[in-house]
Amino acid sequence: MAKASTQSPGSLNLPNRRMRAMALILSLAVVLALTLSRGFYDQISNNVFFSLTLAGCAIVFLSVRPLREMPQVLGVTVVLISLQLAALRVPLKVSPVLALLGLSSLFLLAFRRIGSSGTERRLLYDSLVPPLLFLLLGYFSSGPLALTFRLHPKTLDLFLYSFDQSLGEQLSFKVGQVVLASHLLTRITVAVYYLLPLAIMFTYARLLVRDRSLAMIAFLAFAVAGPVGVVFYNVIPGCGPGCLMDGKYPFETFSTQQLRQMPLQPVPEGGARNAFPSLHLAWALLAWWYSDRLSFWNRALLAMFCLGTVVATLGLGEHYFIDLVAAFPFALMVQAACALNVSVSNQRRMGAFLVGFGLMLGWVVLLRWGLALAWINPVVPWSLVAGTIFLTLVFQAQLRTVLFEKI
Repeated sequence: MAKASTQSPGSLNLPNRRMRAMALILSLAVVLALTLSRGFYDQISNNVFFSLTLAGCAIVFLSVRPLREMPQVLGVTVVLISLQLAALRVPLKVSPVLALLGLSSLFLLAFRRIGSSGTERRLLYDSLVPPLLFLLLGYFSSGPLALTFRLHPKTLDLFLYSFDQSLGEQLSFKVGQVVLASHLLTRITVAVYYLLPLAIMFTYARLLVRDRSLAMIAFLAFAVAGPVGVVFYNVIPGCGPGCLMDGKYPFETFSTQQLRQMPLQPVPEGGARNAFPSLHLAWALLAWWYSDRLSFWNRALLAMFCLGTVVATLGLGEHYFIDLVAAFPFALMVQAACALNVSVSNQRRMGAFLVGFGLMLGWVVLLRWGLALAWINPVVPWSLVAGTIFLTLVFQAQLRTVLFEKI
């Protein structure tokens, strides 16, 4: 007769319990190491976009966990802030506080996942991994931009400026004159400009609880847009009108006569080569387009954010008007490329991708070698602008019908 097992039921799970305990200890060690790191403090103090991307993890937490757990996040945040202030002897600042709020959210999401199972475990996985990848992309984004700077010591800002001038008005300067004339409006506009990471996290979080498949597709598009945008930064390197005009923006411009007499050639600039296309607006458009299945108020909020992004990118001198126009076909191209739930042979997906890519290619050719066409008459560049936006919206609407019906 076989011997009866003397192991208790609980002891059978002992290795699993040990692994969970080790995972929890490791997560806590990472959080504490980051909190007490001077380098991490400097990063979240000086890099607002990275800090707000981290803070956006709190939005994900609020979307996937009950509201009654929020005091736990706040409690952990207070502990981390206290440890950081005491150990590093640094002043209390808003940016690090927001970042530690996000870090606390990530830790508690990891803590919940370690002890979860089934559907909840999968949801918590999706709440952790994509936000962490967003953070890594944000942290390392300065590398490709620095490389673009080294590869292109001179920029094509005069080419971008020339196209905007062919429209008859320098729209960036006009908007900038309104925005920068008001201290309150300037602060609001700057806030909208820096809120982009929160808008992206908000969109992903809302999609995650509504439609996981669409959330993963949206995450892919948000992630892909950055590296693809850097490719175009190298094709049309530009810094923006604020950098081109230095301290004269937005109240002094080149006259048409000055511009005609000025040799159209690359010029040395000291800013980041991240003007064409406007990834700010491209990401805002993607967030709005992917919100199709969210509530009316979510969609309205993201639509308002898109409009605010247009004002912010123009009014702060970060982009030329043509940069914003190019954001439309760029976003369409990225959305079509990332629509993995739709067959590559699908005509609407392929049509949207080809139109987006074709329009981007067309603008590159025009801006680099065909500006004389834009100067024939203001009707010509305005027609090109209107046609680009119109075609983008038509093909995006067609893509949307297959993108959402397949999910």
